[in-house]
Amino acid sequence: MRSYYAILEVTPSASPEEIKKAFRRLSKQYHPDMNQGNTAYQHKLFDVIKAYEVLGNEAERRAYDLTLFRSQSTTATEKTQTARPTQTTTDYYQPEILHFSCNQSYFFMGDLIEISWECKQADVIRIYPLGYMDELKGKVIYRVKELDAKSLSFELTATNQHSSSVTKRSIHLNNGVYMNFTEANLNDKVRYVNPQHWSMGFLAPLGRSSRKDFGLRVAFLATLFLAAFFYQPYFEHDGTYSFFCTALIYVLIICSARRLHDVNRHGILSLLLLIPLLNIAFLLILLLLKGEELPNKHGRKPKF
Repeated sequence: MRSYYAILEVTPSASPEEIKKAFRRLSKQYHPDMNQGNTAYQHKLFDVIKAYEVLGNEAERRAYDLTLFRSQSTTATEKTQTARPTQTTTDYYQPEILHFSCNQSYFFMGDLIEISWECKQADVIRIYPLGYMDELKGKVIYRVKELDAKSLSFELTATNQHSSSVTKRSIHLNNGVYMNFTEANLNDKVRYVNPQHWSMGFLAPLGRSSRKDFGLRVAFLATLFLAAFFYQPYFEHDGTYSFFCTALIYVLIICSARRLHDVNRHGILSLLLLIPLLNIAFLLILLLLKGEELPNKHGRKPKF
């Protein structure tokens, strides 16, 4: 296994500035944007980040150096032990990962991912990127925030400090935005929550909107428009009324784009609302179309 110094391409005597400089150089070299999303480079970037998290921290680097350079000399008495007791002693200080899993095989932004693990004979347990864990067995919930990467990785590291033995296991999840769901595992049972407040559905064309949600939003916008129309004489400036109506049209286009996402169509079609007469028929179609039951590239099925 390569040492963290080898991963960052520096010597064990490198200064903190040299380590930071190497990290910046390799991060740029292996970044997906520089390599057309090549997964091999993504794994290298993953290793570089882990190495820098240890070597970039003075306390963790000292502990790592002690483990890395600890002598493995044995006494003459230990050499004369029988094979069976030696094997038993070695096994006792060898950490084991009995279980490390995730409740789903792919993710969307806003998903609540449940990571569970069970280890034995380990005194230090770390799950990257979640941090250190206090128990040999447990579960932790991780919420996916905005993430443009094509995959998400978790790595469990179980360490026995007595023997300096380390055991690792990884989980890799695919980003649902880039998946073909005719081939995906659609039996995943996840606790999906809306990654954004409901009000964001009026401002950004992200995610999906069900027929019920879209209908309520259109009714709300229509109410605002009628109120502005009847109170038009009370507007002090004609420009204020025009600006208000333009803002309502923009919000309607945003809501329509999210509704189109629910039927797996591109949101750009919402611009049809700008065409007189056709926009009425278009709104009726959006109110009648049934959304997809399965996830699509825009997200999971809306709960509401």
